[in-house]
Amino acid sequence: MNNLIKFIMLFFVSINSYSQIRNNEFQKILNVYSDSLQLKKYGIVNLTKHKNKIYKSQIGWASKTEKMTSDKIFNVGSLTKMFTSVLILQEIEKGKLKLNDTIGTFFSKNKNVDSKITIEQLLRHKSGLGEIVIDSILNKSFGDYEYEYNHSYLYNLIPNKQFNKGEKYLYTNTNYQLLGYILELINDKPYSKIVEERIFEPCKMKNSYTYFSKKMKNIAHPMYNGEDLLEQLNYRFYYNLAFSAGCISSNVIDLELFFTSLYETEKLISKETFNKMTEFQDNYGLGIEKIKVNSKKEYYLIGHGGDNVSFKTRNWYNPKTKDLIITISNQMGEKYIGKINNEIVKQLE
Repeated sequence: MNNLIKFIMLFFVSINSYSQIRNNEFQKILNVYSDSLQLKKYGIVNLTKHKNKIYKSQIGWASKTEKMTSDKIFNVGSLTKMFTSVLILQEIEKGKLKLNDTIGTFFSKNKNVDSKITIEQLLRHKSGLGEIVIDSILNKSFGDYEYEYNHSYLYNLIPNKQFNKGEKYLYTNTNYQLLGYILELINDKPYSKIVEERIFEPCKMKNSYTYFSKKMKNIAHPMYNGEDLLEQLNYRFYYNLAFSAGCISSNVIDLELFFTSLYETEKLISKETFNKMTEFQDNYGLGIEKIKVNSKKEYYLIGHGGDNVSFKTRNWYNPKTKDLIITISNQMGEKYIGKINNEIVKQLE
C-alpha cells in the first residue's frame, strides 16, 4: 500500500514537473527578447495551449513603472473583426441576413458607396470601399474629445472607392464598420450590447470590453518608444471610431475562451457555418486569416491579427493539433511577436 501511494505521488510530481518544464520552455523563448524591451518600456504576454494545457509567459512592462503580468488587458485591434464576423454569421443562421444581401438595403445613398456591395464582400474585404480608419498615433481622433464620432458622420466620410466591388481583396476597416452598423440596425441595440450578450457572456469572458479606457483596472498602458500614451487616450477612439473593426479589449485568458468556443465547439456558430467562415480566398475567409508558418514543414494556421494605438495582437491556431498561440504587446510598432510565435511553433513541433 505504501509503495502504491509513493507511485501515485511520483506520478503527479512528474506531471507537475513536465508542466513546469514546458512552461519554462515558452518563457525562455520570450526571455530572449527581454533586454530589447527594457529601453522602450513595453511588454509582451503569451498564452500557449498544447494538449489541452495552458501555459502563460510574459516579459517587459505594463507601464513605465509596472512589470507586465499575464492577466493584463489590452486592446486587441482588428481581432475585433473576428467577433463581428461571428455575430454576422449568427444573423445568417437565424435567417435575418444572407451573404448575398446588398448594403443598399441598410444605408442611404453615398456617392462613394456602391449600394450593390454584398455582406460577403464586406466580410472578405472585396468591397473596394475607401478607408476611413487610420491606425496612427498622429490621428487627431485619438486624443481629441471634440472629434465627431457618430455613425452618420463617419459613413459620410467614406472616401472614393479604391476599385470596383468584387475585383480583388484589399484589407479595409470600413468594411467591418459597416457590418457593425448593420448589426445595430437589425437588432435595434448597440454593438457593445450585442457582443456582450452573444459572445462575452456565453464564453464566460469576464475581463473583456468593447472599448479601452484609462479608467479600466489592470490594463497594459499603450506605450510608444518609451512614452506612456495613457493620459492622451480617448475611449471614444476605440468605442466609436475603431468600433466593430477594432474596439474590443481583453486579456489572453479570455481570448483563449473565445477561440476554444469558436474552434472546438458549436457554442457560437454551427460547424457548418464555421466551415463556411474558413473558406479562404486570398488567405482570408469570413473575418479570419490563413497564416503561413515559417517552418521546414509548409502548412497553414488560422487566426486574426490586430494592430491599434498602441497594441499588437497575433494568434495562431492549428486545427489538426488544436494548439493555440496568443501573443500580445502594448506597443503597436514592436517587431518580436512574429518571431516569438514562430519559435513557439517550432517548440510545439
